[in-house]
Formats: sequence, C-alpha cells, structure tokens
Amino acid sequence: MEPTPRNPYAPPSSAVGDSEPKAAISPNAKLYTPAQIRAGSFLGGPIAAAYLLRENFRVLDRGPEARTTVVWGVAFVAGLMALLPFLPTRFPNVLIPLLYSVAAGSVADKWQLQKQAIVDSGRYQIQSKWRVFGMALLFMIVFMVIVVLEIFCLVALGLMHF
Repeated sequence: MEPTPRNPYAPPSSAVGDSEPKAAISPNAKLYTPAQIRAGSFLGGPIAAAYLLRENFRVLDRGPEARTTVVWGVAFVAGLMALLPFLPTRFPNVLIPLLYSVAAGSVADKWQLQKQAIVDSGRYQIQSKWRVFGMALLFMIVFMVIVVLEIFCLVALGLMHF
C-alpha cells in the first residue's frame, strides 16, 4: 500500500510531549499571604493594597483580575481623595485604613491562596516580610505626597483654609 501524499496546505505538525504548558512565571514565584496584604495595606495605604493584590493576581497568571484590581484601586484612591477633605475633625483616623485593609485581606482570602496553600503548593513561595514592609513604606510615602499635593491644590483654589 502506498503512503498518503503529504498535503502541502496542511499546517506543520509537531510532536506533543507529556509536559505541562510553560507558565509565564518562574517555578518558585513569590506570593503575598492574606495577612501580609492586610499589614501592608494598613501601613502603606490604599495604593499598597491595590499593588499587593495585583502582584498576587499577576503571579497566579490571572491577568483579568490583575487589571480589575488596578481599576478598582484607582477608583478607590480617587474616591478616598475626594472624601478626605470633607470628613469631620473628630472622625477616627484609624477607621478608614482598617476598613480597606480588612477588605484587601478578604479579597486575598477569597480569590488568592492562603498561607498554607502557598507552602503546600511546591510552586510558590511566601514573599519576604521585609519586602512587604519596604513596599508599604514606599507606597505610604507616595500616598502622603498625593495627599499633600491635594491639600495644596485645595488651598490654592480657595476650597480649604488653614
């Protein structure tokens, strides 16, 4: 029996191996735990919360969730900046950071990996506490600069007085 002639219009064939598809991440990618996200959010502000959640989604190769986190983070920071000048003087200073830290930790609890799942995975590692502290410090400075610029703009526009 004669072999079937090769179709010149067929796509090239390739050998399919038993290996898993190659991920875009390194084999020992580092994730922030929900507790680290809560602490980093509380210390670093809402920008840190969005960044830490986004990084976890990125490492987990969940791009749409990472983009959604950025959009919600920007919207939350903008809303918070609009709200801050109108808060009463006796408003408890710790309430807002506590609320968005708990919310960020809840997002990590629900849609990302728990600490034990990270440890047991063999694919991921827990991010360093010092990195969490450093990122929180960096984003705290960024947020404070934004707040100071907002105050200067409000004073320049005559909407706020010292």
